[in-house]
Amino acid sequence: MKSTSSLTRSYRDPAAPLHLRWTLPPSKSLWARALLLDALRGKLPHFDFAEGTPLDILALHAALLAYQEGKEEINVSESGTAMRFVCAYLAVTTQRPVRLSGTGRQHKRPIAPLVEALRSQGAKITYLNHEGYPPLLIEPSTFAWQGCELDASSSSQYLSALLLLAPTLPIGFEVDTRRYGLASRPYALMTIAQLREQGFIWEEATGGLFSYQGKVEEDSRSTSPLDRGYEADWSAASYAYALLSLLPIGSTIELSELALPSLQGDAAYLVQLFTQLGVHTEKAEAGICITHTAEEAKRAHFTAHMSDCPDLVPAVVAALVGRGEAFALSGVAHLRIKESDRLQALADELAKLGVKLTLGPDSLSWDGKTPLTAHGSAPTLSPHGDHRIAMALALLALRVTKLRMQEPEVVAKSFPCFWQEVAPCIIQQTK
Repeated sequence: MKSTSSLTRSYRDPAAPLHLRWTLPPSKSLWARALLLDALRGKLPHFDFAEGTPLDILALHAALLAYQEGKEEINVSESGTAMRFVCAYLAVTTQRPVRLSGTGRQHKRPIAPLVEALRSQGAKITYLNHEGYPPLLIEPSTFAWQGCELDASSSSQYLSALLLLAPTLPIGFEVDTRRYGLASRPYALMTIAQLREQGFIWEEATGGLFSYQGKVEEDSRSTSPLDRGYEADWSAASYAYALLSLLPIGSTIELSELALPSLQGDAAYLVQLFTQLGVHTEKAEAGICITHTAEEAKRAHFTAHMSDCPDLVPAVVAALVGRGEAFALSGVAHLRIKESDRLQALADELAKLGVKLTLGPDSLSWDGKTPLTAHGSAPTLSPHGDHRIAMALALLALRVTKLRMQEPEVVAKSFPCFWQEVAPCIIQQTK
């Protein structure tokens, strides 16, 4: 039986500003890339993770460690990042046949673009169940490294997985994404910037053609996340921004350990998107402080193209629905292959609250004419096994008298302490 929490608004005066302080998890994106680079260079750290570490990071580290300990069955749980990164890592390093699998929706998330690119260079990878999807059998092989074409139109992680192989690549190796396009480009650029910090140089010759230029200097620094102290996660910060946009004017939230500017692509987009909703961002001594001001952009309805920042979509939708603002978001097609079909999940669950979203092939919109209402005493929402859906929907407890949320624990995938952070605004009672 699935666990369920009751969610209710915890503050009494709806007009009084609130002043909050959040501790965000470390950047999942930066940490995952560092761990894979550590493993490729034989420096994978053995350490005890702190409380609040995202489950995605635990899954990636456990998978890399299991391989290095000689295991022939590697399971990355529900982490899509780990599946893609470990697939590339095993393809170029394994000296024995290894099975790579996952849990949850993992075996329904496509991996064919990455597998085909690796196969074109000599990798021996076999689909064990369904063509194009995990689980995989990865066997020892000899690589030609003649350059490859890659369909990264549905995920930049396919490209990042190849870029991170830099320590094993010859100078001049190229990855060409031009025919199909590149989704979530800022995440690929973040990978390139992170590699450049360690001396591994990739250049984008023309729009979508990436060429490896080699290592420019001997690295004397450790890339261990614990040694480096990675900045907090901007994707996780989206729920603080969304929450603040639903709080009274004058409310503030301090977010420690966030860097601005940041290598994380979501940073600039998050600040820009929520400026239109009256959320002002400024640097603080230990991170940033965001304030809900009365200044908002004047518009008939909210529009944005989200292909470069797909992880922000659930939080943006929750904020706009909670504020009663019509919107039209484009560039969202690849949200269908996340931990859930996020477009359908949002539509299904918001329908329980009277909100009728319109789904297109690459769009998500709401006319604002179906107001947020609760049918029944406490509607039960499902996150569809998806951490981002759970966190976004939970914020609507500020607008609906009482909600019930199934599987509240799914937030641990990226933000284990989420419920503690929202507690001053939303009471969670698990049943």
